[in-house]
Amino acid sequence: MNIVEDRGRFGYPVRHRRKVPFAPSIKVPRNFAELNQKIFQLDNELDRFLLKPNDYFELIKEAFASNIHYSTELEGNPLKLEEVSRVTRETLMEPGVVSYQSCHNQEIVNHLIAWLSNIFGGRWSLDTVKDVHRMLFSDIQGGMPGEFRTTRTYVMGDDGQEIFIPAPPEHVKDELKALLEWLNDYGAAYSPLVTATVFFHEFESIHPFSDGNGRTGRILFHGYLQSRGLPNSKLCMIEAEILKDKELYYELLAKTDFHNDYEPLIKHFTGAVYRSYRNAEERFREKDLLTSDMDELSRRILMGARRKDDWFDLRDLRVWCVGESEYKLRSRLNSLVELNIIDEMGRTKGKRYLFRDPLEEIQRKFRQMV
Repeated sequence: MNIVEDRGRFGYPVRHRRKVPFAPSIKVPRNFAELNQKIFQLDNELDRFLLKPNDYFELIKEAFASNIHYSTELEGNPLKLEEVSRVTRETLMEPGVVSYQSCHNQEIVNHLIAWLSNIFGGRWSLDTVKDVHRMLFSDIQGGMPGEFRTTRTYVMGDDGQEIFIPAPPEHVKDELKALLEWLNDYGAAYSPLVTATVFFHEFESIHPFSDGNGRTGRILFHGYLQSRGLPNSKLCMIEAEILKDKELYYELLAKTDFHNDYEPLIKHFTGAVYRSYRNAEERFREKDLLTSDMDELSRRILMGARRKDDWFDLRDLRVWCVGESEYKLRSRLNSLVELNIIDEMGRTKGKRYLFRDPLEEIQRKFRQMV
C-alpha cells in the first residue's frame, strides 16, 4: 500500500513493541533480488576505476561531506553543505591537527572519526554501540557520550505532539542485546541491505540514548554495509537519497513499528542505496584514467600495482608487462611517479614502488586517533 494512502490508517503516538528474543518476520519487495544484485555489481565496478589521487580525494570528500551533512542537518546542525565540505576537507587532510571551537564543526569531525573507525568487523556488542555514540559526542557538551538513557523519553513532532514512544529505560539493555544477538547470529542469512535496514529500524525504535539515536543508528547502518560486502558504500551519497523526503522517512519508521512490516522500509532504503551507487559510478567514470588518453602500458602497470596492494619492483613489472623493455617500464613508472599516482622508495636497482590509495592513507591516520 502506498505510504500516502496509508497515512490515515494508524494514529500517533506509535509505541515501540518489546521484542525479546528478537525473531523478526521479514518480507522483501518484489524486485529486491534484482536491485540487490545490481548494487553488488556496482560496488565491484567502483573498484575497477583508476583515478588520480587528487581526483579520488575530492570524490571521497564529497561523499563523506554529503552523508554527514544530511544526517546532522536532520538533527538540527545548522551548517550548510559548503561549510561541512570545508571542515571535511581540512580534517581529512590533517586529522587530529585542525581543531574547532564550534560544537557544530566538532560534530562534523566526530562523524568522520566514527565513519573511518575500525570497529565494525566481527561481532557487535553493547560496547560497539556505546563506542560509536561516544565518538560522535566527544568534546561536545551534553549528549552523555556512551551512556544509555535512564529516563523515559518521547519523540515529538514539529507541532509538539508525541509521535513515538520508545522502549522504557529498564528494557533498553535487554532489547538491544536481543537485537545484537540476531544481528550476529542470523544477520548473515540475509543480504546486508536487509539486515542493516532491519537493525537500523529496531535501534531507532529502542532509542537507547537520550540524544543522538538517529546519528548513531545511521553510522551503524553504514558500518554494517561496509563491513559485510559493500565496502564502497562509503563512497556513495546514501543519506541524501534516504532523507530526500524527511516526512516519508519518519512515516516509514512509524509505519514499520505500527504494522510490524519491514517491507516498505527495505524498499525505500534499497532504492536509495541503488540510486546513490549509480550516482557514484557516474562521478567516478568522469575521472577514470582507464578511459583517458593514457597509453596502454601505463594502464597495465597501474592495474597490476593496485592488485598487488603492496610494494613492487621491476621483477613484478616484467610479469605484468611481458615483452616490454626495461627502459620503457622505467620511463612509464617515472611518469606515474610524477603524476603522484605511484610512490617510490630506494635507489636504482633496489627501487620499489607502491600504488597510492588516498582513502587507505586517510583511514590509517584516523584509526590512530580512535
